[in-house]
Amino acid sequence: MKQDMPYQGLVLITDLDGTLLLPDKRLSAADAEAIADFRAKGGLFGIATGRGLQATKEYLALLQPDFPAILYNGVMLYDADAEEVRMSSRLPATVNALLEDLMGRFPDAGVELLNEEGVYVIQDGEYERMHLRITKITPVFRTLKECPAELCCKSLCAAAEDVIDQMLAYVGRLGLTDIMITKSNPHFLEILPQGVSKGSALAELRKLLPEGIKIGASGDFDNDILMLKAADYAGCPADSQPSVLEAIAEVGGYCSEKTCADGFFADWKEEACARYQNAAEVSG
Repeated sequence: MKQDMPYQGLVLITDLDGTLLLPDKRLSAADAEAIADFRAKGGLFGIATGRGLQATKEYLALLQPDFPAILYNGVMLYDADAEEVRMSSRLPATVNALLEDLMGRFPDAGVELLNEEGVYVIQDGEYERMHLRITKITPVFRTLKECPAELCCKSLCAAAEDVIDQMLAYVGRLGLTDIMITKSNPHFLEILPQGVSKGSALAELRKLLPEGIKIGASGDFDNDILMLKAADYAGCPADSQPSVLEAIAEVGGYCSEKTCADGFFADWKEEACARYQNAAEVSG
């Protein structure tokens, strides 16, 4: 490790919403400075988000990740520099019947399907429109027949928190083996291909990164847990979900006293870099 490049060999990967971005979805000046300092001293920076390609483009341009970004909660690795998909999966055709069932049982829930081409709303609703406002997406309204699940990366259901919990419990009771389900927000339930998560994407990303590199990952919600467990160093904001706090404790990670609103990422960057340097001194 070069003295003037103390973070060489360390990667930091962060979730966006609730972790890096402020509540109004901006990047704070302090966090921008922390990222710049990390890179100037040899570190590599990247993102892992549940957002799709369209909803992430402004942050790819702003942050310019040093390696492919994890999108759609792990369904895709996207190289923004080359504008190239490095890895992608599709939902199984069986999800069509599941979505028909869910839309019938939960008529107030919004349901969308996503792929590289766009966001397709197959059932509208109040929380669906909230989700579209957050991600600044202009939706395309389609029927499920016009936009079958097997052409898409993932599906997202948006509803009141109690409805999302009911949906999660219902799908869990079905015992389906060809999909993964996760919550990415109190109001969002996501359906992914089986075996796909931010954690599985992180494992694929390791194959693209230099051998022996260490990875620090940060996140705040259920959909981040497998990534946090797969990383060498894990951190989370103070207001993370209880399930995330449990996972962080399990892996000996770092729970900051700060939230995304008051400087979490800059705090986590200092902690992750200190752990990396301490480990290097012990092994060296």
